[in-house]
Amino acid sequence: MPKPLFSPSVGFFRKDITNICSVGIIYNSSNPRQVFLDVKNSIYPVKIFRNMLCPIGGNWIGEDAKADRNTRDTFLRELEEELSLDKKIISTAEAGLLGMKPERESYQVAPTDVPPTDEDRKALQDLKQAIKDQALPFRDYENIIPNSVLLSADPESRRETLHVLSSYWLVPLPQKEWFELAHLQSIYGNLSNESVTWVISLPVIIKGKHYISWGHDRVFKSFFLCHGLSEAKSLPLVRGIESIELGPPLSSYAEYNARYRVLNKPAD
Repeated sequence: MPKPLFSPSVGFFRKDITNICSVGIIYNSSNPRQVFLDVKNSIYPVKIFRNMLCPIGGNWIGEDAKADRNTRDTFLRELEEELSLDKKIISTAEAGLLGMKPERESYQVAPTDVPPTDEDRKALQDLKQAIKDQALPFRDYENIIPNSVLLSADPESRRETLHVLSSYWLVPLPQKEWFELAHLQSIYGNLSNESVTWVISLPVIIKGKHYISWGHDRVFKSFFLCHGLSEAKSLPLVRGIESIELGPPLSSYAEYNARYRVLNKPAD
């Protein structure tokens, strides 16, 4: 990684960050053991994270991200793009902008066996609005994925160690909205047009040894433990990754740019 740069405006060296992402910890407010996640597919360009769980959200990168004022905007935009009963063709250009090497220029998630109804489309749209309304700031973390971890699944990887600044939002869904989410999931089996969604519980994650990608596993462990769920001590963790708590999310990307040198971000 290039050397950090000194920022006269803030009086310290700006640390290099590979990119910024923003995701939501969407859970049942009455039972925080129950969470809503997606699963990375078998062609995901970062091989170590294939078929692993991941929170809903995405990266501050690409043309659409230029209008994002802060990490909250990024999470809400990605949520709006991802959750859909209609499966459209998805470009992998964003992965390319992040230095990944996708195997295809585009892909399409398999359509559900049940044709979506207009009523259920509206129900999902209402759910997305509820998620937006409930989103609360949690923490920022620097998730560090060493080159050795990338090489363990992809010996030909040329990626340097990744320093991803991940901004997390708590989304405690009330019982009514959680029931609606679980109901739609049970009907269609997938509510995403980018990956595959799961409604899953902490005990199932532990028993099934389901890993959570990109260092998010450490943050979910902290989240579960904060709710007094001591079984989270047994949450499976991807070996070799480090997560460093940075504090609450900042109010604007201008603040992030003043504090960090973000190597991959929307073009000016």
